[in-house]
Amino acid sequence: MKHRLFRTLAMAMVTVLFSTGCMMSRLVDRAFLGITVRRPSYIDRKTTGVFLLPFTFVIDVATFPIQALLVVILGDNFPFTDQIDSLKQLTAMLDNSRFNQLGEAEQIIARAELKQLITEKKLTPNSALGLGDDGHWTVVELTAEAHSQLIARAQQPDAPASLVCAR
Repeated sequence: MKHRLFRTLAMAMVTVLFSTGCMMSRLVDRAFLGITVRRPSYIDRKTTGVFLLPFTFVIDVATFPIQALLVVILGDNFPFTDQIDSLKQLTAMLDNSRFNQLGEAEQIIARAELKQLITEKKLTPNSALGLGDDGHWTVVELTAEAHSQLIARAQQPDAPASLVCAR
C-alpha cells in the first residue's frame, strides 16, 4: 500500500513538474523554479514553487478549455509576450564581464537602469551602451556608418575582448 501511494505521488510530481506549458504552471515556473526560463523572479524560493505546482496543475486542468481557446486566439506566449524579448536582452547584457566586475550595489543600479531603458524603449538598433564604474549606463546613438564600422571592428579576429570608446 505504501509503495503504491509513494509511486502515485512520485508520478504526480513528475507530471506536475513537466506540465509547465499551461498558464498557471508557467507563471509559477517563471516566478520560482526557472525550468523554462534562465532566471526566475525569486531565485531563493524553489520550495515555494514546488509546493505551488500541484495546485496550479489542478487549476490548469480545470481551465484547460479556456486556456486552449486563448492560445488559439492570442498565441502561444499570451500572458508573457512583452517580457520575453526584454528579458533576453537584459540577460545578454548582464552576462558581460564588465558587469561582473562591478560591486553588488552597482550591479543593482545597472540592472534597474537597463530594465528602465528597455521598457521605455530608449534603445534602438543603432544604440551603443557604455557601463560606468558607478553602475550607470551611457546611451550613445550611432550613425549608420559608425554602427557598421563598430560591427566590422568587433568581428575582426584580433579584436580585443572589450571595446573601449573615448569621449
